[in-house]
Amino acid sequence: MPVSYLIDQKQRLVFSRLSGTVTETEVREHNRTLRTDPDFNPSYRQLIDCTGVTEILVGTATINAISHDQFFAPGTRRAFIATNDVAFGLARMFALRAEGSGQTIGV
Repeated sequence: MPVSYLIDQKQRLVFSRLSGTVTETEVREHNRTLRTDPDFNPSYRQLIDCTGVTEILVGTATINAISHDQFFAPGTRRAFIATNDVAFGLARMFALRAEGSGQTIGV
């Protein structure tokens, strides 16, 4: 599965993993599923691992939309791990736009 997550309640952490070819549909489905998961808490920190991504089929319109549709509490620490230029660039674009909504995101 190109986009998945694990919630560690003990560490108050959401660990999301992106791998292979990642599409807009998969990113939106990840967000929808995560926000409705009964174990999810909006104050949990998040670590997004993009090290396994080989291709990203997510446009800037989707990045803009999901960066404004935040379901983590403002100020909650979140971080992307990106090892290639495309993943790094899209993660930075998302982070910059989301920070305008009070999000704290590092790449």
